[in-house]
Amino acid sequence: MHSRVSNHEASNKQIGCKGELRKIKKKKNKSEARDQQLKKKEFESFTVENGKLEELIEYLIAGYRQVPATDLQKQEISVDLSYSHPNFDVKDEEQGMNSEVQGNVEELDGIELDDLRDDLVPKKVTNPENSLIIEPNSIAEFLLKIDEDVASNVDFSDYMICFNGEQKTIGRYSFPISLVPTVERIMKAYGDVSASSLMSTNITGKIYLLFCATIKEMEDLELHQVTQTKMLKWRDAIKDALRVNFKVEFAMFHLKKVARAYFGGIGEQVLLSINEKLNSLYKERAKALEGFKDFLANAKDFDGQSVSTGLFP
Repeated sequence: MHSRVSNHEASNKQIGCKGELRKIKKKKNKSEARDQQLKKKEFESFTVENGKLEELIEYLIAGYRQVPATDLQKQEISVDLSYSHPNFDVKDEEQGMNSEVQGNVEELDGIELDDLRDDLVPKKVTNPENSLIIEPNSIAEFLLKIDEDVASNVDFSDYMICFNGEQKTIGRYSFPISLVPTVERIMKAYGDVSASSLMSTNITGKIYLLFCATIKEMEDLELHQVTQTKMLKWRDAIKDALRVNFKVEFAMFHLKKVARAYFGGIGEQVLLSINEKLNSLYKERAKALEGFKDFLANAKDFDGQSVSTGLFP
């Protein structure tokens, strides 16, 4: 009796296990089917994208082949830059364009546009004298900093000017002899910029000295000697003067102009570098054309045709 019960229970367990296995197998099949469907859709998507890319590549190659070779041989690009900064230097992260042109027509037509762009346009511009690296997006960020109202971080030690020694009184303030010519030029052009301030000279005296020292440095330095750190010190001195109601808006306007010119000077060197590389590319193309010119017409005979074209009269 117990034996029959045990056998019956074992049979039920086997049936139950088989049922579970069927369920698991069914779920697995459904999962595999879904995966297969997703892979199929992904493959179809890749196929479409690949077709578009192939069309684009063919279009670009066709355009490249249609460029008149004689014009490229004669043409040279030159950028007329009336001003450049000898101490700005443009450096690429890549090795440059020094390779000799070798290979066949297909290799010449296979120039990658992204590679060409990367070779022509440097990713970073450095000013070796000031150890600066300029990223394109940092330019806008820095120009915004010029207008920022932040805690002042400027002091006498930031200037290569002697603030001690003989002094001369001009208006309510005393200035070191080294700053007197600058103070007089400011007063001649803009009047007494401190007249509108009602604060004690004990408070505003240092602010006035640092403002005049800023203007003197602007008089003494050329554009390639200016640094971002220096301009931010100038900003602080000018902002401090504005906070005590000195009429020095003209100085802030001029500082913004200097900041733009600073990046413009670096930009000129970028353009010069690109110009040199373009000239090098045109020379390389002319050299390649000279080597392949006797065979290009033959290649055109087979464009879009089987190589049996012309075999049968």
